[in-house]
Amino acid sequence: MRDPLCVEEKCTRLIEAYNEAIESKKEKVKGLREDIRNGIQRYPDDNDRIIERTYQTNFRYRNTIIRAKYSVGDEIHSIVEHFENAIIDLENMGEIKVGYINLLWMISLGILLETDKKNIERLQKLIEKEDIEDFVIDYLLCACDIGWTKITDHYEKENPYSKTREIIELAQTDKREASKRMQTYMEKEWFKGHYDYEWKNAHKRHGYVGFWSFETAALAKILELDDSNLKDNNHYPYDLAHYKNSMNFKHFNINEYLVMDMEEAEDWQEGIKNNPLLEKIIPIRWHSFVDELIKDYEELDDDRFYEKYKGPLELDQIWFFIDDYKEENREKNLLGTLIVFALTDREYILQLDYKEDLEDYVDHIKNFWNDSETKLVQFVLNNDQNYYAWVPKEVNIQHMYEVNIEDVDVEEVL
Repeated sequence: MRDPLCVEEKCTRLIEAYNEAIESKKEKVKGLREDIRNGIQRYPDDNDRIIERTYQTNFRYRNTIIRAKYSVGDEIHSIVEHFENAIIDLENMGEIKVGYINLLWMISLGILLETDKKNIERLQKLIEKEDIEDFVIDYLLCACDIGWTKITDHYEKENPYSKTREIIELAQTDKREASKRMQTYMEKEWFKGHYDYEWKNAHKRHGYVGFWSFETAALAKILELDDSNLKDNNHYPYDLAHYKNSMNFKHFNINEYLVMDMEEAEDWQEGIKNNPLLEKIIPIRWHSFVDELIKDYEELDDDRFYEKYKGPLELDQIWFFIDDYKEENREKNLLGTLIVFALTDREYILQLDYKEDLEDYVDHIKNFWNDSETKLVQFVLNNDQNYYAWVPKEVNIQHMYEVNIEDVDVEEVL
């Protein structure tokens, strides 16, 4: 067992069940493609759409199988076929989003397994398709020497992945210090940095198959860092990091490839004309968006508003049907809630389940007020979630439409 928190028997049963499910779904895809050729539509949803969702499900199964097989101690070569088939699944998902963590892990696994560089290029195309801009992914692709020549200073998930930059920069001058920094990162920062993904107590739940920092091992492999102190870390895939040693990587100074974020303050449109008071608690970068949201909410009927914002606000994920939204918005008392949802999606506001401890997640709340002194507040919605953000300390706004705003004593929380 590589992860002692895993239960071998449960993992093995899960692997068997998922392998059977994958084969079953492959047959389903064959049948659907035959139906397309014959002009047959058996289901309410479009055949092509069902096929894409089936590939998405198979990718999730393969992702779980890979982690489970590694966690229980299976031979690494047994993972290779699942990895290669997972790429095929990703390529057949149409417009369905793959997601940052999935793509980061897949690229990292490709490096650790020393897959053919053509497979890395296939993953690169998926990065481009989803328009992901992320320092870690960019660095890995540059190092693979496949023609990727830019590194953004943006992070899809700042906590914990922005800390990998310290490891990379240290490695350029002092590999020993870089190894120490990597050890600290893995022992104290990496796993905690995913508490917002509900990983904290995942090992107590059914279906736990382990969490592995494939990207950290990939960085250690590329940078040629001593990772011996992490051999027994149950989140660092040490065996994978040392599976092969024949892949050539490009070594370079990151400053030669770094592309600075072009979103400058002068590009932001300051002012929320439809509610100037909110300018005190909403950073400038979102003023124009919130201003338009308020205007549309007040002027558009429910059908037009839902249609316009079901994408930007993912209204169709909150209210699956327009009638559900209309029912909840019957008294036109949702504007504050919608603003909170919008700013949560933009990572200004942190959303926590009521069961989660704020103490574990305070570090995840981004501060967009530069050098201003701030305080922590909670936006109180009528659901079982908690919403937090940093706002300027001198601000005393107690309501945002129907949403109450309450100060949080950080010292008491910690």
